Amino acid sequence: MVGDAKLVATNIADPAAAAAWKTSFQRLLGDVREVRDAIAPPQPPPLPTSLPPPIPELSALHLSNAERAPPRPPLPREGLAPVRPPPPETDDEDEGVFRTMPHANQPILIAARGLHQEVRQWSSKDNEIIAAAKRMAILMARLSELVLSDSRGSKRELIATAKKIAEASEDVTRLAKELARQCTDRRIRTNLLQVCERIPTIGTQLKILSTVKATMLGAQGSDEDREATEMLVGNAQNLMQSVKETVRAAEGASIKIRSDQTSNRLQWVRRQPWYQY
Repeated sequence: MVGDAKLVATNIADPAAAAAWKTSFQRLLGDVREVRDAIAPPQPPPLPTSLPPPIPELSALHLSNAERAPPRPPLPREGLAPVRPPPPETDDEDEGVFRTMPHANQPILIAARGLHQEVRQWSSKDNEIIAAAKRMAILMARLSELVLSDSRGSKRELIATAKKIAEASEDVTRLAKELARQCTDRRIRTNLLQVCERIPTIGTQLKILSTVKATMLGAQGSDEDREATEMLVGNAQNLMQSVKETVRAAEGASIKIRSDQTSNRLQWVRRQPWYQY
């Protein structure tokens, strides 16, 4: 086609050259059309021109037996109460005193409740430290009642309760020291010994201060009675705080004990709340 175009350009009046150029140009257009058809994607089939079928009336619709919904389950029988969940795990006694918030004029009870809140998350089964600490909290709550009492007949019980608290504190100290000897972490072992070794001294002071306070029952209001009460309150708060810190340190020390060192290892099992049963 290029050669025919040159002939036409050199002699534009030659009809033969013009006819030859036109023929070669038509042939080129045909070749281009064939190439386009070869590389072009196939055309989709034409869309149907007919309209979709009409929507049937709802009254004419029906379900076959195989397509029916399953039968409705029966309603619960009337008069039958749901199954009651099992009672929450409890291995403590006399916990009712801690179910209400103590008043501001009950500082000893507040301290006892603080210890009880710390240890009540653990089960005392197979854990003598938790059992002794819970026993101390309950006894300290009873001591709070006796201190606020104005009855002379409570003297002997006040002294006896303080003695039981001191004995329980000795159990906590003994168990904590045994645990510290088995702990492989030096820092945790030292911390446990430091917090538990304060307990016996505070427990002995509690017995002395309780005896002094017992001699003043029935004669509240004097300066000596107020001073004895303040000293007893401070001692009880220190004792409950020391036991609380000992429990926390003992929990950490139990993790750092080799299983082959002792067969009498304390079990730290969290008590399951009632709503998880």
